Amino acid sequence: MPNWVNNVIFMLEYSWVLFLLPAIFVFYLRKDWLAFRFVLITAFFFSYGAVIYSSLREFDDPYIWRYVVWAFNDLAWMALIAYLGIKDKVYLWQSVIGQLVVIAAPLLQLFRLVDRHLWDLSYSTMMYKTLLPIINTATVVVCYLPLIYLLSRKSETSNKVNISQ
Repeated sequence: MPNWVNNVIFMLEYSWVLFLLPAIFVFYLRKDWLAFRFVLITAFFFSYGAVIYSSLREFDDPYIWRYVVWAFNDLAWMALIAYLGIKDKVYLWQSVIGQLVVIAAPLLQLFRLVDRHLWDLSYSTMMYKTLLPIINTATVVVCYLPLIYLLSRKSETSNKVNISQ
């Protein structure tokens, strides 16, 4: 198998992009461009994190830059989503919810950096291993919120039609 195929498989195995592919596909087919942009940008940032993960760990022996880069990655995602929300390129409500979910990630990364160098990981280890997957899972859920809203609205409409008959 070519090397690039192995890299793509590795990236999809260790990334949340795999969970976002159905949302990308559904929003593209429904032509819901606001939700499609949000999911595509989130998938890009998850992919970027997966691509740089191993090389960043190799490069960062003093355990400083990985936390700074990951915190910057989260802040860049938040800034881009906020900008697109203001310009009506993504749903504003989805942008706000996404930022409220992700705001803890850069704070956690920087707290981990301080804890590693000042307190020898006595405080942040369990928080880091617990909260970061929860934040990533919640971000994926935020990507699916327009679809959940659409399905719940459709079921309400069909219930109203059945009641009126």
